[in-house]
Amino acid sequence: MNATTPGIMVPTSIEGIWMWSRWQADRTMNFNSFYVEGTEPIAIDPLACEEADIQQMLALGGVAWIVVTNRDHERASRELAQRTGAKIAASALDAPLLAGPVDRELHDGDTLGGARVVCFEGLKTAGECALYFRERATVVMGDALWGDPPGTLRVMPDSKLADPQRAALSLRKVRALAPRHVLVGDGACIFGDAARVLDACFSARTDIVAGRANVDEIDIVYGTDDVGRFAGCGSGEVGLLLGARKLGYRLAVLRRGSTWAPMHWHTAEEELFVVLRGRPTIRTPHGEYDARPGDLIAFPCDPSGAHLTYNKYDEDCTILMLANNDPNDVCSYPDSKKVLIEARDLMLRDHPDLDYFDGEA
Repeated sequence: MNATTPGIMVPTSIEGIWMWSRWQADRTMNFNSFYVEGTEPIAIDPLACEEADIQQMLALGGVAWIVVTNRDHERASRELAQRTGAKIAASALDAPLLAGPVDRELHDGDTLGGARVVCFEGLKTAGECALYFRERATVVMGDALWGDPPGTLRVMPDSKLADPQRAALSLRKVRALAPRHVLVGDGACIFGDAARVLDACFSARTDIVAGRANVDEIDIVYGTDDVGRFAGCGSGEVGLLLGARKLGYRLAVLRRGSTWAPMHWHTAEEELFVVLRGRPTIRTPHGEYDARPGDLIAFPCDPSGAHLTYNKYDEDCTILMLANNDPNDVCSYPDSKKVLIEARDLMLRDHPDLDYFDGEA
């Protein structure tokens, strides 16, 4: 990728994501723009385009949306929208600060073109946002984080921030997504090593305790793909937010009538539930019981640790779920006779139980 060639859109190492850049001599870094293919292709913080760039976008499926990550990154959005028929989106807080109207105001947790919107606090503008493309393990940002010097990330200078400490703590939301890639509007992007680089970024700050958060500060996201009794559950990532690696922590919120997950047990990841609120019902191979706030419940790595958790009462349940992280874990689902091989992300039936030489004759 030749990022020093002005205005020429080139593919990145991430399938379906393109970028073009302009060198900023006064800042001694590149300004970057991105184009993401998909059913609703997105251009992010577009700089002025060469004609060849626009024709390439049209050939790849056009531009459905242009996302402006903050008021200072409107750039050539209006011109690109006029040429491609794209709609413009920006955060609800920054939209009124742009040069013209937007077609959609974005809020934290919204989805757009297959991406999740992530909004931050304490930055130079109240509505700074980023896009998280889960299937590509990629976060695309504006200038909240700078890729400067190359191979690193840093929060933009404190002098530009409304509240430096709040900004740094808020930006941990990027780390909580566990991205492999972080693409930035200012400086050099991080390809493939984002977890380590993000850890170094937050560890370098001495004005915050990056490994601390209160329960009431955890963002709870409610799933949109859950069905039936598994709908109505919310989840908040804690461990990755705080920089944990060997242990996983997650907050689960169960509304009335919702079930957290199917009956299951793990071969390598031992779980512990800490009930913070409500009366979740726990079903095990030995029967079921109602837990209460303050209960600590262990689930060992064998069939006796099988469990299903649901809420049959009006009050929401909040549970802190902890486990060791083990990439070699296998999860068994006794009710539906399935096994999940996590290293392969492969779900299979656990029956019939085949002979070792089955199919080898």
